[in-house]
Amino acid sequence: MKKPDNPFVLNTYHGKAYFCDREDDLLILEEHIKNGRNVVLYAWRRLGKSALVQRFFEEIEDSGDYETLYVDFLSAVTLEDAVKELSQAVFDRFGKTKSGINATIQKMISSIGASISFDPVSGVPSLNLGLNAQGHEEQSLQALGEFLNQRKKRIVVAIDEFQHVATYSERNAEAMFRTWVQKFPSIRFIFSGSHRGMMAEMFLEKNRPFYQSAQLISLGPIPLEKYTPFIQGHFAAKKKVISAEIIELIIDWSRGQTYTVQLICNYLYAQCQTVKESDFHRVRADILAQQQAVFANFPKMLTKTQWKVFQAIAKEEPLQNPLSKEFINKYQLGAASTVNTAIKSLQKQELVIEDEGIYLAHEVLLARWMARL
Repeated sequence: MKKPDNPFVLNTYHGKAYFCDREDDLLILEEHIKNGRNVVLYAWRRLGKSALVQRFFEEIEDSGDYETLYVDFLSAVTLEDAVKELSQAVFDRFGKTKSGINATIQKMISSIGASISFDPVSGVPSLNLGLNAQGHEEQSLQALGEFLNQRKKRIVVAIDEFQHVATYSERNAEAMFRTWVQKFPSIRFIFSGSHRGMMAEMFLEKNRPFYQSAQLISLGPIPLEKYTPFIQGHFAAKKKVISAEIIELIIDWSRGQTYTVQLICNYLYAQCQTVKESDFHRVRADILAQQQAVFANFPKMLTKTQWKVFQAIAKEEPLQNPLSKEFINKYQLGAASTVNTAIKSLQKQELVIEDEGIYLAHEVLLARWMARL
């Protein structure tokens, strides 16, 4: 991967040099995986779950003992979609070899009802999915599992946004995936998700197929004492300066959300030689202004009461008791029962979260934008 022009990368994993800390989390992941335990990795949005998985995969692949597979279910809205995403990931990871398509991958492709086509100019192979009739997902999972199980090295599969499986119209989707995991005990799984509530329910409720089938890791923000030398080091490498005090302001304002910290540092690194506090205030205002068109749509997506409660929570952050008379009267929200109904709806959509008794607007930039209204 090419070296990024700006060390504060935003969209993907670029290597160890641009990845801050998480040493304890990496050790915990390694201990679980090497001792035959599947893992549930869950956290609030944009805290760096996917980057942590990629960093971990890099580490264990370097050992020479493992092969890894990363699948994202974010865009999979049906069980069929999920199996297609998994099939595509397997083909992309293992199907394109210098010597062509081997017999093992060809057998797997045939089993899932797919076909291979070749680009007429480059000759690069691609997988054509969707040929299997709907309802054959179980057979396709079996074929994919058998292929992975036959690999010479041990396999670790990470499925991101795994909570989407619980929303599929097929009632047996969770059970089907649980059965698949059980059939291939030598394959290790990391189930990752940004909807903490749904992930916890899937793996902690007694009547759910995945009940207590994996070890839970809850990812928190990167500590200030780890982030400060990381940020200052990248600035110093280009003879730029940012003080520990300004970094603390950035992390406090960002609530430690990795993406937002990286975003602000990305702007400051690009624009400043020596960062002043006024630069931080200017950059955060610029970022919020750029999001105006997106955030302005939120009042249209919610009822009037939900929007008022949502905005009040953002303004009051951190909020301990959203049903207190003081809070309700301060923002003229009406009856406590109405506020309670609105909060439950906002929590279901994960627009509002409750973290250790504190109520917050989930998305940091949206919260900061609303607080200014």
